[in-house]
Amino acid sequence: MTDRRDFDDGDPGPDGLEAFFAAARGDAAQPDGALLSRIEADALAALPRPARTKRRGAGWRALVQGLGGWPAVAGLAAATCAGLWLGVSPPAALDVVWPSDPALTSVDPLGGYDLAMLGG
Repeated sequence: MTDRRDFDDGDPGPDGLEAFFAAARGDAAQPDGALLSRIEADALAALPRPARTKRRGAGWRALVQGLGGWPAVAGLAAATCAGLWLGVSPPAALDVVWPSDPALTSVDPLGGYDLAMLGG
């Protein structure tokens, strides 16, 4: 029963169904375009839609999280205020560490770029 038998010699086989099988192999049914388009429309309608959320301030939250959270931002703000205060009105005790020599304070960090800009 499990042996494969070829009935190509015109013999209809033991059940007489070989003619029907041959006809079925010759006629391959294809779905039409209307059916395929309806299936596609149903599949697209069944897809879940993403919920629209209002993202306000997401850039600032990402920046704060990237810096390490609110404690780190508070520390940076305090260091900025202290640096600005020391830069605007330095205490007299700071002259020991950083002398107030005009040659040291009159450094132009962009002086070398002047010649490059004149070259055209």
